[in-house]
Amino acid sequence: MGHTRLGELPRTRKWQEVVELIAIGANVSQIANATIRAAENAFSYVTDDTGYNQSVWLLAQFALAAKTNNPLDYLRQQGVDIPDRPTLSCVTAAMSDALDRHVSQEGKHSDLGELSMRALVDTVVSQVASRVQEKYLFDMGHDIVRLVMNEFDTPKKFGELSRNFYSRLTYESLNYFLSLTTRSAFGEGHPFATMNQVAHFEEALKTHCYEASKIVEQFSGEWFSLHRYEEKGDISRDSVEGFASYALKKMKDELKAGAKSDAT
Repeated sequence: MGHTRLGELPRTRKWQEVVELIAIGANVSQIANATIRAAENAFSYVTDDTGYNQSVWLLAQFALAAKTNNPLDYLRQQGVDIPDRPTLSCVTAAMSDALDRHVSQEGKHSDLGELSMRALVDTVVSQVASRVQEKYLFDMGHDIVRLVMNEFDTPKKFGELSRNFYSRLTYESLNYFLSLTTRSAFGEGHPFATMNQVAHFEEALKTHCYEASKIVEQFSGEWFSLHRYEEKGDISRDSVEGFASYALKKMKDELKAGAKSDAT
């Protein structure tokens, strides 16, 4: 089974531009824009990536499950085998297993698919954890899960879920490529003289990605409301994949536009 790597070592002219921007202490938005352009090929085929599309599909299923009488049964029908009295780690494991099974059946593993899967798991787990008292995280029970899931059923909540997912995915993807560059920029006499400086840069990048992801929040909620209505409570894979493609394009365009506005 093949595993497709996305990045190349920073030797091309576009990657050299990224290195030079880091060297002169350029702001995060300019570096993010340059990284997007340097990795354009990877970001162009992500919409055909099995792991990415399945991650967005399951994101929508969590929102659709909230409207059903038994959210856990609905999710099991979608391949997410969460037990009746799950712990938070059970939710994590069930989602990871569902994603792995689907991608393995397709036979198309990729690094970007792995990043998408990680972003989905982190998004859902963080949303659940923020809504459940700590004492219930290790034995949530059916009623507690249902109470939490009910909060995912509005377009506004789906917009928030999408924003968090695309924020995490964008950060993980940019950091994936930038890690190739920051390694060569680390050490005495380089832009990142200490690990603390690297951490500050990564935190600034994370904040930048979250701010940029605002662009998908309202769009996601409106899309979810429209398609759930038009498709009578269900949303097809074709519709989800169309959403996934357009949402990623909006993120790319927003990152590029942000860099231009910072330069003026």
